[in-house]
Amino acid sequence: MKLASLTIDSLTHGPWGLGRDQGKVVLVPMTAPGDQVSAEVVEEHKRYSVARTVSLLRPSPARREAPCPYAGTCGGCAWQQVSYEAQLHAKQRNVADALARVGNLSGFEVLPILPASPEFHYRRRIALHVDDRRRLGFRRAFSRELVEVDRCLIADPDADRGIPLAAEWVTRLETEISRVEILSGDRPGEVILSAAARQRLGGADERACAESVAGPVTGIVVTGPGWRRRWGDTTVSFVVDGDLTLRHDAGTFGQVNPAGNRKLVDELLSWGALGAEDSVLELYAGAGNLTLPMARRVRRVLAVEGHRQLVRNGRRNAADNGIRNIRWRGEDASAAVEDLIDRGRRFTTVVLNPPRAGAKALAPKLAALGAGRILYVSCDPATLARDLRQIAAAGYTLRRVRPVDLFPQTFHVETLAELIDSKPSGTST
Repeated sequence: MKLASLTIDSLTHGPWGLGRDQGKVVLVPMTAPGDQVSAEVVEEHKRYSVARTVSLLRPSPARREAPCPYAGTCGGCAWQQVSYEAQLHAKQRNVADALARVGNLSGFEVLPILPASPEFHYRRRIALHVDDRRRLGFRRAFSRELVEVDRCLIADPDADRGIPLAAEWVTRLETEISRVEILSGDRPGEVILSAAARQRLGGADERACAESVAGPVTGIVVTGPGWRRRWGDTTVSFVVDGDLTLRHDAGTFGQVNPAGNRKLVDELLSWGALGAEDSVLELYAGAGNLTLPMARRVRRVLAVEGHRQLVRNGRRNAADNGIRNIRWRGEDASAAVEDLIDRGRRFTTVVLNPPRAGAKALAPKLAALGAGRILYVSCDPATLARDLRQIAAAGYTLRRVRPVDLFPQTFHVETLAELIDSKPSGTST
């Protein structure tokens, strides 16, 4: 057994604290910056090692007692043992480090991270695994082993109350369930169960699902190989901008932290300085989270989204809110950009919010759209840095970035970045 005495210098964009043993990086989970630990190396790699804490020699002032009874076993919240102030500092540092190290970017402003409020009870969507004994829980850290839970401290109170309801419902079914998502929305008592089945729906389960849509559970969705069934109201609602409310179908992507999302939307609208003459192209538009707030302020928005159900949700949301200046295109973002360039289309502003993998294929092409400003929303600092480097190489200047904490107790962070064309055309078609 190889032991090392380490001081944890920082938190990575991942579930580890980072220390050094004779100059080599050692990654240790469940630590806090400033901890002094005795650690056992469990994996050796050329440039780094992975270790586990054997003993905590001296706790950091940034360390706290994790309030969740499952902390340290459940793999969902890798930073609960770290004070919230230290979490925010680490996220801001990780964003700045990625932009400098991966993107080789400089000369821009990193604005202070926008904190979440509250730091617990914020998550409107939680995904629980189901084992062969029909127990519900989260995966153990670095393992596929299930940790059975009956509560979750980061879940919104309605979603949290849905855990025992979901557990009871699963035990009533003949059908084998592998996963259950619990969603709650802004309508009072709005709770939806969305499950993945391994087989066809059992004969008695139609009635069991219909009977379970009662009280706190407003809707149930079960999806299996080649089939999908719904009971009750399976849409969930979120307020995004003043009185603007969006509805998502269960099983499609939506922001898990509505309060934090509203901060992000407000920040983007403030940065965009959008006016009545602006023409906006939005890529990876989803169901309208950014689209509809922008559309209320500009001449028109072209919204591109590759997931057809999200496009249907977006069109419905626009109609429900009386917004008529959005054109929706249900296609791959890269293909749409190529077509728009071929047709000579121009926009005053381009907004993109890609998935974690980023927008590597289309980032270098964005300059051909003639936008004076590009606003990029990202959930991954490394792919953001890579894409911003490509956009900058095409003639844009990174002006500022703003980290936004939508995911307290985890290493995940959202970031808004603004790039300005060095020679803006100022025209749109």
